[in-house]
Amino acid sequence: RRLLAHLPRGSCGPSTRRSLCASASSKERPLIVVHRESEHIAAVQLSHKPVNALTHQVLLELTGAIRELEDDPQIHGMLLGSAVPGIFSAGLDIRTFYGAPENVLADYWTAVQDLWLTLYSTRLATVAAIGGHSPAGGCMLSLSCDERVMLEGEKFRIGLNETQLGIVAPDWFASILTDVVGVRSSYRMLMLGELVSPSVALERGMVDEVVPLHQLHGAATARLDALLKIPHKARVATKLMLRGQRAEALRCRQSEDLDTFMTCLNDPEVQSMIGAYLASLSKKKPPKDN
Repeated sequence: RRLLAHLPRGSCGPSTRRSLCASASSKERPLIVVHRESEHIAAVQLSHKPVNALTHQVLLELTGAIRELEDDPQIHGMLLGSAVPGIFSAGLDIRTFYGAPENVLADYWTAVQDLWLTLYSTRLATVAAIGGHSPAGGCMLSLSCDERVMLEGEKFRIGLNETQLGIVAPDWFASILTDVVGVRSSYRMLMLGELVSPSVALERGMVDEVVPLHQLHGAATARLDALLKIPHKARVATKLMLRGQRAEALRCRQSEDLDTFMTCLNDPEVQSMIGAYLASLSKKKPPKDN
């Protein structure tokens, strides 16, 4: 269900910027779309309408897409974006959290851990093109990239708002927020479950640039090009030096992190809050999925 325009090269004809190559027999809309932007850059887009929720399948396919790009020695950079207008990603699949069997929850959270470890520690230079709302897990994805460009518009929001649902963001979510906004600001944002506008996100350092829609792709590409001008081995070694310790810390205690997540989700009060939230969503008219 993932479209890959870069592997194998030539199978879909010459690579064209922003073009997609799909199998003629493909009837299902892909969840993740990958295409080659240039010789050394690939674009990865979330394409799971209506809000790019990180379902278990999306998590697996996004992780797989990043790993396939890493296996291509010619690809050095990745643009992470969205094919759904007005949304980067609404984050983790809350519906999975409600009343699910323990094995389903365990498989889901393991997939979240694996995606973060893959994206956060990839050798690829990564820039997130945040084309709209990016709460919770969506914010986690963007903060895991090397740089972030966000679409302007005061209606859009970004942040880690887990506490508003009675959920505790894991420390590895919290740490990447602290890295960009500082300890005190991160403390308040996490405690309050605060979502902020693009202009506030820029002011606090959560994003590096805020631009109008017609400049989003170009601005993100320019930042990625700047990263790729640095000698490859030096850039990769520096990135792994800065991020390796934090990634290894999670690898060494994935089981304990899973236990903490399961304990939180199985709390009756948390389940009640999630149930109430899902009920409120069901009362809203769902967006049309064309």
